Amino acid sequence: MAVNFTACGEEQQSVPEIAQMHVSSPKTQPIVPVETFNVPSSSVISAEKAKFYAKASAGLVELGYRWSERIDKANDSEKILILNAYNVARDQLCARVGLAGVAEFNWITSVALPDPKNKAVFESVGLRPNN
Repeated sequence: MAVNFTACGEEQQSVPEIAQMHVSSPKTQPIVPVETFNVPSSSVISAEKAKFYAKASAGLVELGYRWSERIDKANDSEKILILNAYNVARDQLCARVGLAGVAEFNWITSVALPDPKNKAVFESVGLRPNN
């Protein structure tokens, strides 16, 4: 899955840094419930959802980086277990920042982010959609 945004390049704008969006790793925290994601009737999202998406994006990049070495070094039978745990971790990360798991993150990536009606709301949280 390709994430389709770039950070705003204007220095006077308040652009969130990845460090500001740090999300705690779920391995040291109890499992949180992940809400069921129901596709909304409109692709327009709120500033709050855009903020959650930005946090999840930064966290998922960091999570992927942390898990990739483990996945690469594992033998074939271990890879399945690690990939399953990685998928749970991705879902947990998204739930912890306020999304209905990775399902909502994926919907925002594929539907809301490309929608020109959401351009201003994504830019308000420091993301610039490539549309």
